[in-house]
Amino acid sequence: MPVVNLSTELLRTFVTINEVESFTRAAEILGRTQPAISLQMQRLEQVVGYDLIERNGKTISLTERGEELEVHARQILRLNDLAMARFDKHEQSAKLRIGLPVDYAVDTLQSCLTDVVRQYADVQIEICCDLSKHLLSALRRDEIDVVVALFDGDDQQFLFRNWKEQPTWVGAEDFDIKAQPEIPLVVHPYGCVYRDRMSTALKLAGQSWRIAYSSPGIGGVQAAVRDGLGVSCLTAPTVLDGMRIFTEADGLPALPYLHIGLFARQTQLGASGYAAIDAMILALDQQS
Repeated sequence: MPVVNLSTELLRTFVTINEVESFTRAAEILGRTQPAISLQMQRLEQVVGYDLIERNGKTISLTERGEELEVHARQILRLNDLAMARFDKHEQSAKLRIGLPVDYAVDTLQSCLTDVVRQYADVQIEICCDLSKHLLSALRRDEIDVVVALFDGDDQQFLFRNWKEQPTWVGAEDFDIKAQPEIPLVVHPYGCVYRDRMSTALKLAGQSWRIAYSSPGIGGVQAAVRDGLGVSCLTAPTVLDGMRIFTEADGLPALPYLHIGLFARQTQLGASGYAAIDAMILALDQQS
């Protein structure tokens, strides 16, 4: 039986359509007409022998076979793009936009990107730190190319890799949780996944709480916890000396796992983008 070769051009069209959820937008990105994009998808479906994309009005989604092919398509495009980068001139005046969460391992992720910035000195690398919710919204608006963010666990669009992390309650070493009429919380602003986890767990447990301190930066949250202003929810990479961990034995409810995802618009990545992804995956694997 003859081997059938998958066209990287067709695979790139397929992945782009899925990323932007629009044939029209995919045509703009790839510099083709919408009829040409539709024809390419028809050709790809003929090659694999299955329907890959479903349209329901303006909504576009992948079929079960489409989801299976997308995994392989991304791997093929990655290898293709890395191979071509070896023979192409450096990414002159290119830009790579990276989003890092203020509420999860931001110091670790910033540090691991240092070598990438030095290696690709001709690439304009922009790093933005914000709440995960805002970073994911920016990714969908095409304002960021690569994002590490906390998410609900069911959002697969742009997802490259995901991890699970167990958050814990933390407070100052001498903090007396039982002496508090209401549990004082040290939090990030509204919209933070950690904040939602804490408030939901306490509500379900029927416990009273109040916001004692709020800061957009992890440094402010860590300092407030160590200063004894209240308790917070952190993961292992952000727990510091001078903090103690509280458990159900201390009267605080158990917290569910957090989902951490690395998301990227693969159709817009160059060699620098893949290098950044590899560096962050290595860093997150080592601390998981």
